[in-house]
Amino acid sequence: MAFESALAGGALLAGRVLFAAVLAFMALGNLLDLETTVGYAAHKGAPAPRLLVPLSSLALVAGAASILLGAFPAVGAVLVVGFLVGVTPVMHDFWAQEGQDRQNEQVHFLKNAGLAGAALVFLALSTASWPYAVGLALF
Repeated sequence: MAFESALAGGALLAGRVLFAAVLAFMALGNLLDLETTVGYAAHKGAPAPRLLVPLSSLALVAGAASILLGAFPAVGAVLVVGFLVGVTPVMHDFWAQEGQDRQNEQVHFLKNAGLAGAALVFLALSTASWPYAVGLALF
C-alpha cells in the first residue's frame, strides 16, 4: 500500500500529529500530577498504581512519539493499544457509576475506545511506507 498523493500523505501526517498530541497531553498530565493520578488509580482499584501509573504513562508517551515520527509505528501502536485496553475498563467504569459521574466516565471510556481504534488503524498501516516519517520499522 502506498500513499500516492500529497493529500493522502498530508492527511496521514495530520492524523499522526493530532493523535500523538492527544496521547501526549493525556500522558504528560498523568506524569505532571503523579500523586493525584496515583491516588485516583488506587481509588479505582488499579493494581500497583505507584509503579504502573508512571510506567504506563511513559509507554503512552513512547507510543505517541513512535507514531508521530513514523519510527517503529507497529511497536508504538501496540504500546498505545496495550495502555488503552489495560487502563480504560479500570479507570472509566461508567457502568458502576451513577448520574454525572456515569456520564463523565462514559465519555472518557468512549474517547479511549476511539483512540484504541485509531491506534489499530496505525498498526494496520505500519507495514506501508509513511510519507513525512523517519521510516524505521520492524517489517
